[in-house]
Order: sequence, then structure tokens, then C-alpha cells
Amino acid sequence: MTHQELIDQVSANLFREARKIESRKSWLAMRNYLEQLDSEQLKMMLKELA
Repeated sequence: MTHQELIDQVSANLFREARKIESRKSWLAMRNYLEQLDSEQLKMMLKELA
């Protein structure tokens, strides 16, 4: 899985977990944060959200 795919997966899971629609500003802030993480950190987040 590419780094970008991991970011997509984690952000989708986080917003699904919250079960509410977030503003675009919040979504962009989350994406910016996730882009700063490395692939291993993103994989760990996916495991914790599953």
C-alpha cells in the first residue's frame, strides 16, 4: 500500500469512527497531520482503528 493510500484509509476510518460529518477545514487539518506521519505509523493507526 502506498503512503497516500494509507493516508486515505486512516482518514476514512477516523471519520467513519466519529460518525459525523466534519467541516472541510477539519478534514484538511487531519489530512495534513497524517501526511507528516511515516507509513509504519499509519499502518499502526489502521490496526488500532480496526
